[in-house]
Amino acid sequence: MEKIKLAVAGTSLYAGRLAESIRRQAPDCLEVYACGQAGELRAYAEQLQPDILVYEPDIVPDKADMDGLDSLPGNILQIRLSAQQGCGQNYQNCCHQNGRQKEDGEKQGDGTGHPHKNPEIFRYQKSSEILRQIFLIYESSSKKSLAGWCRTADLEMTSFYAPGGHEMQLAFSLAFASACGEGGKVLYLNLAEFSGMQQLFDDRDGNTFSDLIYGIRQKKEQFLLCLQGVLHHAERFDYVLAPENPEDLLEIQEDDLECLLALLQEQTDYETIIWNCGGMNHVMEQVMRCSSRVYAVVKDRSFGKYRKAEFDKYLQKERRRWLRERVEYISPQAGSGSFVPGVDILSQIQSGVFAQQARALLENGTGQS
Repeated sequence: MEKIKLAVAGTSLYAGRLAESIRRQAPDCLEVYACGQAGELRAYAEQLQPDILVYEPDIVPDKADMDGLDSLPGNILQIRLSAQQGCGQNYQNCCHQNGRQKEDGEKQGDGTGHPHKNPEIFRYQKSSEILRQIFLIYESSSKKSLAGWCRTADLEMTSFYAPGGHEMQLAFSLAFASACGEGGKVLYLNLAEFSGMQQLFDDRDGNTFSDLIYGIRQKKEQFLLCLQGVLHHAERFDYVLAPENPEDLLEIQEDDLECLLALLQEQTDYETIIWNCGGMNHVMEQVMRCSSRVYAVVKDRSFGKYRKAEFDKYLQKERRRWLRERVEYISPQAGSGSFVPGVDILSQIQSGVFAQQARALLENGTGQS
């Protein structure tokens, strides 16, 4: 996806901090700029040519300048930061109900007597929520689907991937999900083929991730019903099993995952999503793009080091810089013979050495670079 330019314009300290906060959270497709000079908005926008212009009212000191914004190129989406809570609710409802249709441009009042036709966002809320609403409005106006590119709305996503495979990937990622579940609501999505999860949880006849994607395609408006049909529950997290047929993963389209992420953000109260990724393909790359962290599970022994070296070489390509910046290598400390026979394996995963290492990752981010 080509870069999207977002300009935040305002003379207050808040505007500068908002631009910096959005910049830190921005996905790779977004470039963030700031303009703090009153009265220079029009010239600044004409020079930068941003795709999205988010502005405070004081950046246009009088009505004449505000009207002059109409002379900007029509492809610049203008969004106004407002102090009125709930100011953008009608526009958001339009986005949700009509998908990617443009709003009708009905003029609204800004509380100062100046009419305007630009969509608004309430300024006094988390920057992550402001960014989410910006993307929703841009998606509706431009007909581009961006839900899968926006790690926002307090939905933290982490991926686990093992270059060449690792028998402890499932066990360690489950320990991590369990540790996350001690502090919030967690959803574990398994995309790793033949991982052993069905046997571990004795869910051999349950619905899988394939059924969830199929349900969304058929009845998106009944998403929560579809989710409940595939959802399983562990003590500290909910989970969805991997497709029984690995070929199903290759049939998942970009729009499928984007729709799933948008619905999870809008209609559930999960705070963390853990992805257990299988073989590298377009689906796994898209999942990793949406994740703030990608833990690459490797072994310290010879062949593990060989796999790590080849994966490092794969990451050196400039087009994969986004992934290189997110990857942290981890080596689970418990070997395949570390589990005690006759004792429930899941309880050992949640309370043993894996659990200690998972908590260390959460507290300190102590992976390998």
